[in-house]
Amino acid sequence: MNPKVETGDVLPVDPEENCQYSRFDQLNPDWWRKVERLVAENKGEVFSDVQVFAGGLELPWFNRHLRLEPETFSISFDNGKGTQPTYQDGLVVMALLNYISAGHRIPEAAGLVNEYHLTGGTTFFRGPHVMASALLARRYAKDGLQLLEAGKKWGGKPVDFGEYALSFTIFPGLDWNIALWEEDEEFSARVQYLFDKNLEQIFQLDVIWALGNVVAAKLLDF
Repeated sequence: MNPKVETGDVLPVDPEENCQYSRFDQLNPDWWRKVERLVAENKGEVFSDVQVFAGGLELPWFNRHLRLEPETFSISFDNGKGTQPTYQDGLVVMALLNYISAGHRIPEAAGLVNEYHLTGGTTFFRGPHVMASALLARRYAKDGLQLLEAGKKWGGKPVDFGEYALSFTIFPGLDWNIALWEEDEEFSARVQYLFDKNLEQIFQLDVIWALGNVVAAKLLDF
């Protein structure tokens, strides 16, 4: 575990404060065209858990149903009710659909790692790209049980990592795990994101970072 540090800790920036990239129509236009073709050429289930409906695609996303409508470049939860997805949600979902629509399968498991064991991870995940797991460590430093309760709201299931841990199924065969060690007299609280090493075959590092932001935002909204 990491020794306690003072209030000068480096914390991740909030990517949703970046007004330059905040609208779903700013996502990769090639990705939107692929979604449009999927909708035009298919009916019913096109991939595992991905369904075509009139004008768009629907898939499960953190215990809710996410809808993508390429004609209007819209991404929404449950017919627009309640808290809506962020740009980061959209980025990750569209990158995932881009991957599987190219005929790729989720790779076989190669073992759990954190972000620093990804190719280029030690360079990328620093400064403004520090993982949002640091925010979870601060929020749940003394209350791992509350972390587990927050996770249930978003479809997380308790697993055996750290002192308290959750696992989220992002897509069939693609899991994202969170391990928390509470603070004590000697050590500060620590949270690690754990995922399969082959995640880097599906997403570029900036999308993996975005997924970490998505998970943290949901667990902090509790």
